[in-house]
Amino acid sequence: MFAGLVDDLRERLSPLRSQVFPRIMLMELHDERLCGQLLKNHLPASDPIDAPLPALTCRQGMPLEKEPLGDLIGDLLVRDGLLDTYLLASLPPQAAHWRVTVWPFKTMPADPIKALRQLEPDLHLPFTLDEAFLDLQPLAGDPGRMLLAAAPQALVEAWIDVFNIAGAKLERLSPAQSCQFAALRPRLASEPAQRLVVLIDPQPESLRLVLLRAGLPVFERFLGGTSEAQLAELDRCLAFYRRQEPQLRDFSLWLTAPTDLQERLERSVGVPAELLDPDPFPSLVLQGLVSRGEEP
Repeated sequence: MFAGLVDDLRERLSPLRSQVFPRIMLMELHDERLCGQLLKNHLPASDPIDAPLPALTCRQGMPLEKEPLGDLIGDLLVRDGLLDTYLLASLPPQAAHWRVTVWPFKTMPADPIKALRQLEPDLHLPFTLDEAFLDLQPLAGDPGRMLLAAAPQALVEAWIDVFNIAGAKLERLSPAQSCQFAALRPRLASEPAQRLVVLIDPQPESLRLVLLRAGLPVFERFLGGTSEAQLAELDRCLAFYRRQEPQLRDFSLWLTAPTDLQERLERSVGVPAELLDPDPFPSLVLQGLVSRGEEP
């Protein structure tokens, strides 16, 4: 009988405990898979989750089949007893576009996103700012410079629907680029300003190429097709950038994950590759999600 009273008390206190000591779950979304990591004291608290998504349910970052995706996420959370966690998630990389913006006035407005919409600058996005959710990060060195990530409203709202179907407590949905950049920021700060960082982010069916210089992203492209096609496109992108900056002689090659193409990538860039270690997190995106989750 005493044991039954204890069990009843634990059951009554469980909701209160989750409010006082909320558990945080990180989730990184891709077209083909999702990764998850439970947090405790801002550090991984369990083995990571890595699960494939049902075929043809997500394409170019857009969830095409909400019910199967929501059921999968809900089943994973229930299986591991994580349905009461607060979820910080990142959109698939293809979902968002990013730009470096420079604020045209001397003072930064209290609501820079609202002010940016009112200015309506031509950022060469495939959608208007009115049709997008925007994420802004200040950049070091100049208070007027901001890193903008934009994703179509319809895409973001579709993912919110997926998490509602899953029964998840979605606390934040961030662009993968913003999370990865937050994780890279300390490393980028130590790179010489004249050096071009060639970041290769291997994806299941493509390579994501990002060029960064002086701590800023200057170019991004997804390289698809066969391995030969990916390497040929990389060579074309690097040749184009070299023509824009003919004085450029200093390069770094960073890999976010191991790839069979490493030796051929090293020959293309002309320097040895450095495999970035996000330890203790499974990926740079999940590592960056932690710091992004601490932002107001």
